[in-house]
Amino acid sequence: MFRLLPVLAVVAALAVAPPAAEADGDPASDVLLLQDVYLPYAPGVPGPLGKTITNLLKTTRKAGFPLKVAIIADPKDLGAVPQFFGKPQQYAPFLQSEIAFNSKRPLLVVMPAGYGAAALPKGSETGLQGLDPPKSADGQDLGRSAIAAIVKLSAAAGHPVPSPKLPASGGGGGGSTSPLIVFGVPVALLALGGVLAALRRRQDATAEAS
Repeated sequence: MFRLLPVLAVVAALAVAPPAAEADGDPASDVLLLQDVYLPYAPGVPGPLGKTITNLLKTTRKAGFPLKVAIIADPKDLGAVPQFFGKPQQYAPFLQSEIAFNSKRPLLVVMPAGYGAAALPKGSETGLQGLDPPKSADGQDLGRSAIAAIVKLSAAAGHPVPSPKLPASGGGGGGSTSPLIVFGVPVALLALGGVLAALRRRQDATAEAS
């Protein structure tokens, strides 16, 4: 029995991991149920920049404008709905419907092609007008563009917040939300279940032999 304890500990840790997508296969919808921002897997948003975005969204929430943000860098960030890549305004209402229950949640989508929004306060969508799209699909450019869009939307919604100081360029692609983590938990649990069954059979065989 003691041999099983380390494996059981791993199973318990995985059990409290972020919930995996079930029916929709859409990574951002699962992450945004628990967090305010979905960051792409690759190219990832540099860690300091991702933290700046997270803190900025905390500021907008305190200012009375709770906003969800999905930064989509690649079709794989869309999981089972890659047809929305390059179409941020079409994707925004789809994603918003996935994270809304009894009330709509204001949402900003940032893609290399530009921006999309859904469930914004009336008139605040004008905050995206004239906003230049990201310079590239690089995580640095996507993150900086997301910050500019968040500040403009917050002001247009009547809850202005100051623009945060941007961290220096570089710093790698940390701070991303990996779809491998979002979708990998069920597979890992099944594999561990097989390991547990094999260990149990081995213990039973040893007991019979003795």
